[in-house]
Amino acid sequence: MASIFQDWMENRHERVRNWKAENGRKAYGYLCCMTPEEILYAGGILPVKVTGSGAQPLEVVDKHVVHYACPYVRSMLDAAGRGDYNYLDGIVVCNSCDIMSRCEYYWRVLSPHQKPTILGVELSPYVLYIKSPEKISGPGVHEYLLGEFRIFKQHIERETRELITDEKLSQAIAVYNEHYDWMQRMHALRKDKSLKISGSEAFTVEFTALQMPKDEHNRRMAAFLEEVENREPLSDRVRIFLSGGAVDQFTSRIYSVIEEAGGNVVAEDIGVGASYFGHKIDTSVSPMDAIVKHRLDVHCPHTMTSDYHPRERLDYIKNKLEGADVQGAIFFVPMYCECRNLEYPFLKEKFKEELGIPSLYLESDYGQGSLDEAVSKVEAFIEMLEG
Repeated sequence: MASIFQDWMENRHERVRNWKAENGRKAYGYLCCMTPEEILYAGGILPVKVTGSGAQPLEVVDKHVVHYACPYVRSMLDAAGRGDYNYLDGIVVCNSCDIMSRCEYYWRVLSPHQKPTILGVELSPYVLYIKSPEKISGPGVHEYLLGEFRIFKQHIERETRELITDEKLSQAIAVYNEHYDWMQRMHALRKDKSLKISGSEAFTVEFTALQMPKDEHNRRMAAFLEEVENREPLSDRVRIFLSGGAVDQFTSRIYSVIEEAGGNVVAEDIGVGASYFGHKIDTSVSPMDAIVKHRLDVHCPHTMTSDYHPRERLDYIKNKLEGADVQGAIFFVPMYCECRNLEYPFLKEKFKEELGIPSLYLESDYGQGSLDEAVSKVEAFIEMLEG
């Protein structure tokens, strides 16, 4: 069963193309977990997480985007410029950070697509932009994002020529809630002392969850977790918490570096991964309100509450660490990422003072060189933790 997930991870573009051909339906890419995937799913569209090109050399992005921009975003845009995502029928951009908010323009330049227009205006723009609030609480925040999601839903309805009813949204929410249940079960297994699933394997499962149709992924998870529970425990390894990076093929390589050095990632806080799997969608309110509420409860480095303090991020991470018996933390941070780098000094200090967990900082330029440089540092760090 794990081989199916691995195949989707390694051949994701081909697998999505095949899915479109077999089902006669559309696929939309999205750059941030603030995207209301459930609306796309309810409209019969496959939501596909856009990721970078791994450790491949950048080919086209340097002509358009400054070198000191986030290398993760630059890698995604380079993939767009090379045509890797030309099979997508639309792209959803959110203003997660400064460079991400500019991707509406960059994507149009690097991957131009013309869609039907009336009087020069696209009926459903190829690039859809959602202005998500940076503050996730406070007066008017829910109503503001609800308005943004309603506009987004209207665009998707124009694209599909079908209304997205509350009934369809509720059905989509049920599928996504089942998905969150499976993911929570997997993360619970990772925390168990008789460890039966490696960090890299769990990462592959999470990665494919962002590419495959959620109903198909749910079916695969049922068989996969049954197989995992019947395994023999893995050999003893240093238990690591990983922070930073994103759910893509490049970040997957740091899991391998850690495992080859004698460690295993048992919990993480990386972009789009378990950061939004941690809770289900409320079914006691209207579907649109439930989707808004769910997205406003996603805690990542760029969001803040009305009374923001770095302590909130620490408390969120501590909750993720509960029961994981973590021995060390590795921060694998893309260069020029203000969100991650601003919080690191505070988190490093509090990890040591309050949790007794030492940490290692690794900077990534999204190239093979940064991975090669990380090897010796990770080996030394894990050797220190082993005593």
